[in-house]
Amino acid sequence: MSDLPPGVDVLWGRREPAKRGPRPNLSIEQIVDAAIEIASAEGLGPVSMNRVAEKLGRSAMSLYRYVRNKDELLQLMIDVGAQKRPPPEPDETVGWRPNLERWAIELVELYRQMPWVLNVPLGPTPPIGPGQLAWLDRALACFRKTNLPVEIRMGVVLLLLTFIRGQVRMAQEINQGAVGQGTGAPSYGDMLRQVVDKDRFPALAEIVDHELFDDPNGGMSEQEFDMEIQFGLTMILDGIERLVANFEEEQ
Repeated sequence: MSDLPPGVDVLWGRREPAKRGPRPNLSIEQIVDAAIEIASAEGLGPVSMNRVAEKLGRSAMSLYRYVRNKDELLQLMIDVGAQKRPPPEPDETVGWRPNLERWAIELVELYRQMPWVLNVPLGPTPPIGPGQLAWLDRALACFRKTNLPVEIRMGVVLLLLTFIRGQVRMAQEINQGAVGQGTGAPSYGDMLRQVVDKDRFPALAEIVDHELFDDPNGGMSEQEFDMEIQFGLTMILDGIERLVANFEEEQ
């Protein structure tokens, strides 16, 4: 009997197969792959046990033999999605910074390739599936040759995860909002000029005057997104570099 949470036991092959009922003629891999295909094409909203069963040409009841409910299916999707784009292995010939930056960029691409991942609730427990743990392990491995204490290594990785998830999700929401507004809608800059008073919001007014928010499309281009990601990563990595240097000096 496994003590792992529902769904996690499946990922690690710890769930005992059902002893009653018809002989299995599906696999969890088939069910999860079908759900991921739906989410990748249409977003997370249309994903349901019924829709997945329809895609597989089966009844919804037949899926419950393998996956207990939709929440469990979503947790399986996240981890299998992480396994479909494995993290890069650290290059022992370079230092921690190039390796960590490469890891971060690859994680950004994973979220851009499977944007639905960021809309799945994190669940009752921290990530514990093999796919997500592999990403965590490879990030921590970047610091193997440094003197950073283990708790600081973990804090650094969590900081990067928070930054990356936040940036990618914000870009998604901005672009979805721009699509919803349609053409001809006023830009964010146009709306701000109507409400931003220079006496009340002087710092913001200066930015508005520089037309920073006047993109006629209202969204964020790939080039703008890449620049935002690179800027944020540079700032974070510069801070980490100083931290690593401080611990090197103490030895």
